[in-house]
Amino acid sequence: MNQDNVKEMLDGVDEEQLSMIVSALQETEARYDNQGMIMVALKMRLTADKVLGIKKAREAVQATQILGRYKSKEKTTRGLQVV
Repeated sequence: MNQDNVKEMLDGVDEEQLSMIVSALQETEARYDNQGMIMVALKMRLTADKVLGIKKAREAVQATQILGRYKSKEKTTRGLQVV
């Protein structure tokens, strides 16, 4: 998943908020499941999985960006080393 796709998904919601959304959906899913509302519980579980996927994709993009900056900085530092 590229960065542009990740930006479009739930733009304006940070990772902490995504975690809270996933947690709330999972708790609601458990309640519905206990009440015998299996289809609603399944929809909650599927939605939680999608939001969790978005969160993981964002984290992967961020990790790649950080690693890219680190590697770029490392190359610059190597070029400046005096032997």
